[in-house]
Amino acid sequence: MSDPQAYTIGWISALATEFVAAQQFLDERHNPPESVGHHDNNFYVLGRIGRHNVVMATLPEGEYGTTTAATVAKDMLRSFPNIRIGLMVGIGGGAPTEAHDIRLGDIVVSTRDGNHGGVFQYDFGKTIQDQTFHYEQHLNQPPQLLLTAVSGLKAQYMGDNHELDSKVRQVLERKPKLRKKFSQPPSSSDKLYRSDFVHQSSLQPCSEVCMDDPDNLVTRPERGEEDDNPAIHYGLIASANQLMKDALIRDKLATEKGVLCFEMEAAGLMNHFPCLVVRGICDYADSHKNKEWQGYAAMIASAYAKELLKQIPPNKVEAENRILETIGPALSEIEKTTIATQAAVVGMGSQLLCDKIKSWLCPPDPSTNINYAKKLRHEGTGAWLLKKPFFQLWHSGCNRHIWLYGLAGCGKTVLSATILDYLSERHDGLLLRFYFDFSDARKQRVSGMLRSLAFQMYERGPVFRRHLNALFHDHHDGQDQPPTKTLSEVIRKMLMEGKNVCVVLDALDESTTRDQLLRWIQDITFDPELHHVRLLCTSRPESDLHQGLPDCIGQENCFSVDRQALNEDIRAYVVWQLTGGEGFKKRKLSEDLVELIESKVGKGSDGMFRWAACQMDNLAKCPTAKKMREELENLPENLTKTYERMLQSIPKNLRNSATRLLQFLVHSEQPLTLQEAKEVIATNIDVNPPFFDADDRVFEESLVLQYAPGLISIVEVTIHRDTVKKELHLAHFSVKEFLEAQADFGRPSASNAITRTCLTYLKDITGSHTGINQNFPMARFAAKTWTRFGSLAEAFQDSFQAMLVFVEGEETFQRWCRLYQADWSWDKDPGPPKGSRLYYTCLSGLSNVARELINKGAGVNAQGGLYGNALQAASAEGHSEIVGLLLEKGADVNAQGGNYGNALQAASAGGYSKIVELLLETGADVNAQGRLYSNALQVASVRGRYEVVKLLLQKGADVNIQAGDYGNALQAASIKGYYKIAELLIEKGADVNAQAGLYGNALQAASSRGRYKVVKLLLEKGADVNAQAGDYSNALQVASVRGRYEVVKLLLEKGADINAQGGLYSNALQVASIKGYYKIVELLLEKEADVNAQGGPDKHDLQKRPQRDCKSISREVKRLRT
Repeated sequence: MSDPQAYTIGWISALATEFVAAQQFLDERHNPPESVGHHDNNFYVLGRIGRHNVVMATLPEGEYGTTTAATVAKDMLRSFPNIRIGLMVGIGGGAPTEAHDIRLGDIVVSTRDGNHGGVFQYDFGKTIQDQTFHYEQHLNQPPQLLLTAVSGLKAQYMGDNHELDSKVRQVLERKPKLRKKFSQPPSSSDKLYRSDFVHQSSLQPCSEVCMDDPDNLVTRPERGEEDDNPAIHYGLIASANQLMKDALIRDKLATEKGVLCFEMEAAGLMNHFPCLVVRGICDYADSHKNKEWQGYAAMIASAYAKELLKQIPPNKVEAENRILETIGPALSEIEKTTIATQAAVVGMGSQLLCDKIKSWLCPPDPSTNINYAKKLRHEGTGAWLLKKPFFQLWHSGCNRHIWLYGLAGCGKTVLSATILDYLSERHDGLLLRFYFDFSDARKQRVSGMLRSLAFQMYERGPVFRRHLNALFHDHHDGQDQPPTKTLSEVIRKMLMEGKNVCVVLDALDESTTRDQLLRWIQDITFDPELHHVRLLCTSRPESDLHQGLPDCIGQENCFSVDRQALNEDIRAYVVWQLTGGEGFKKRKLSEDLVELIESKVGKGSDGMFRWAACQMDNLAKCPTAKKMREELENLPENLTKTYERMLQSIPKNLRNSATRLLQFLVHSEQPLTLQEAKEVIATNIDVNPPFFDADDRVFEESLVLQYAPGLISIVEVTIHRDTVKKELHLAHFSVKEFLEAQADFGRPSASNAITRTCLTYLKDITGSHTGINQNFPMARFAAKTWTRFGSLAEAFQDSFQAMLVFVEGEETFQRWCRLYQADWSWDKDPGPPKGSRLYYTCLSGLSNVARELINKGAGVNAQGGLYGNALQAASAEGHSEIVGLLLEKGADVNAQGGNYGNALQAASAGGYSKIVELLLETGADVNAQGRLYSNALQVASVRGRYEVVKLLLQKGADVNIQAGDYGNALQAASIKGYYKIAELLIEKGADVNAQAGLYGNALQAASSRGRYKVVKLLLEKGADVNAQAGDYSNALQVASVRGRYEVVKLLLEKGADINAQGGLYSNALQVASIKGYYKIVELLLEKEADVNAQGGPDKHDLQKRPQRDCKSISREVKRLRT
């Protein structure tokens, strides 16, 4: 065994890839140490480089960051107390600038730069109001001995080539097994994308998604013979606890601080483990990260580090102070700091994950509606409801559910706000709320409600978070969206974690998915495990709700809003307006006029709060008492008459602009911002030619209300913490219903006006792309919106001609695509068009424009765009008429390329059975291979498209075809938990034991995601419970690694070999112990799992090092039992 005192150089790697590379440059490998520190969990490799004895260590598997690096260094110094200098060697993300031509495979060496000692911690500092972020962590520079060696080696390489690349090749010649992972990739794979070009959130690599469009790539000259390749760069390395994947922040730090490279460990070492940092560049610290260059980058960095050590005489190293002597007295402080830092990092990581999940779910925020309702509410409104016996019984838990219904405009939303205020002060359990909202498409669907409720629970603490975290990770860390059914199942689990849960749902009638909503309410109310969940819902008494809700909650729990009590609230509101309201407080009204208003409005409202509010607003505008009396004698009898008068009262010179504004508000999927509303007003489509004139913008945002007084309102919306934007909404749901019944506001007529307004605006705005975004706030909205209404607007000749001219015009087409591309909708700066005019026309569903373009010679098979060609684009979006047109005009039905590979896969992914059938009838190859999902059957299975799966099988799809990431259709359906599809595939002959894909087989796929019903189905249909395949070897191990307790239990019941060896973690007990799943460990021990079972002989020593000791966890579980 080796003597720990003999080692003077400490070498730390962060990743297994780096650790493997480092070991290849040892001139001699030594035996393991005689002993290490009692609490030292590091795994060490000892050896000699030149005349130096070197000890190498790596960070624990799956753990990264400055804190972990500091812990590894601390333990190394205690076990090897004679270490004098250190090296941190591995890979990093490059930060190329005009001054530093950094490329993949290059080397960056940390050297002093300005105020920094070679490493700069960019996530440590403070923010001062009205100033930029101040970086405050000052890190030590590398030891002078190492810096001197760097200077010497640098001078040597200036005169002669460094030949590091040949040294890597020599290693790979000796170790053929390493060639695949550690050889230098072709230079053609070294692509630097524009900083503003973001990789699509997808499983697909850049080669398929981002491709080689020169508009998205930075052009760089090839290196000449006189250039070092790879090059060595000297300067500042940026370090933090988070992975840098943002090219804009990368560029900012590179420009402002001179950063050459980004990594995650060095900042944890510099003050406690004096070392030099050497990094091989494996990516560009942007969203286009890939692992192709990691092996070579690790090799080239290790080759440099070896050459550096060879420059240093051993006696110079011996002359250095032992690091332990220098920092020994501070070790306890380091440990305290490490613990505190770990806690801070956990908190930062938790907040970062929270932000990611919020961005992924995009949960609608109900506080906007609540705050607006409170703004409208007069003090004391709804107090009567809180005293009602049925409400008190509900609040006390005696009754589980309430449905409160009333006519439009009676004030139900304000009552909901009163209830929420009451509960927030008195309810000691979990309070959830959601407001359905006619003016916001995100708040009209059940999926929006579920996302909001899920995130509200997520913010309440870890007990709820684990379920949503698992869902996030199951959907490729947010790259895929969860189906509504899956989200509903997760919410059920989260609700089960809560105690005394109250859910308040307002305005059910404003949901556009009421059938789905009623089914969800039924599931909640009938679930025996959710007896602690209580619902309070409000709505109008629509027929479907009047029939469905009593069946869910019981007729005895359905209550009409008390009209008499409402009248009392309305009278109090009228009195308050007359005595202190904004429109009346400066007016001296006679007593008889006050009494007349109280009588006519307060007593004449018949429980209609909205009607009373409209009349008071109208009276407040009267300039004289006489005019008030005239209005009181001629009050409209209902809301419809009220709104008719409001429309008629709009001044003639404002009427056309007001109509367009209201058309947008009635039909747009999202509200207009006030800035966008000003642009609509300034766009005139009632002249020939139509035009946009910036001088027609209203001076003040509040003046927008003058265009439709009483019908519109300004709402403040918090979009991120303290950031507030103002939106223009219709004043009430009843306003929308009234307008929809008017001829000018029907969908076809409004689509025509909206399309022409957007096209006129886009035609007339001018300037650079950046200038347009800054100076014309409706630019992106208009570019996105016109196509959504264009398919209906095509029926109008003026809109059709405007669309055709717009698409054919070079300047307008380029402007449109630079602002918005429907296939890259997430990218706010998508760059130049990637497809043809016909492609984007077909993508947008503009059949008449598409036909005209084809008649004028547009190529139906032209390649380009995310979907590759026009046929695939139309198929992906479900535009069946355009698909038929393209096929009629000669489109290649089997053309390969694009996101889905071919049109059949695109239509299958979307579940468009009619298009699938049309494509097959026209000759589409049902088994054609291509792209991520490989074939149509697999993509239909992974997307849950049952009818399409059924149709494809009827048309001859090969049920067992092997290809793609999921291997086969059965594995794809199994991983997503689509029971009916899995059952159908098996019925049609799918091999339940077929080996292929990322998960090895269908059983492992279903087990990994906890799809209990599918696991049970597969086992019943003959799946081999002990089949060996994939990274985790068997279903029991993959279920254990993901913490799927119920699945583990089922697998054991069905005969799974509890001690089966193989895979990344050797056996189920070991992985459950490592991951800390105590409940699964307990179950495995009950079933007599072998605590002493060892991993197979082929496992690398790195995987055997203790992380959480299996035996110690087993002892702990046994202790907890007793």
